Amino acid sequence: MRRAVLCLALILLPSLAYADGWVAQKEDDEGGPVMVASVSADPVGKITPTLRLMCDGAKGMMLRYDMASDDGQPGSEADFLFENEVTQGRLHMAYEAMDGAFAAYFPKTDPIVTLLQTGTDVLVSESSGNYPAQTFSLTGSSKAIGTLLKGCK
Repeated sequence: MRRAVLCLALILLPSLAYADGWVAQKEDDEGGPVMVASVSADPVGKITPTLRLMCDGAKGMMLRYDMASDDGQPGSEADFLFENEVTQGRLHMAYEAMDGAFAAYFPKTDPIVTLLQTGTDVLVSESSGNYPAQTFSLTGSSKAIGTLLKGCK
């Protein structure tokens, strides 16, 4: 019986990893451990789309978007629309080859921070249609982003 329960738990574990929503946790970065609020969507093939929000010192905040495709090219820039049930906001993001993600830098008071803390889901789409749209859960985002903001200087 114990083996059956353990086997079932191991089978379900990958699907549960994406059902929990946002988390705030320390992650290793170039300069050492940093607090990150993040969420992953269901994998698309071998790629797991991810949003990662972190403090960026005097600049305020940094949002990194790992898309569901590997279409970004060094030097690419794009305008992304973030929409939840209540509001929408745009971010101009630049592709950073170091980790293959689009990144935007903005103040802690930017409306995108509130948008990511409100609603059920956020749809991320790119204005020209060059990159696929992706939906992320906002479950737990308010708590995770609140934890992150407490540590921002």
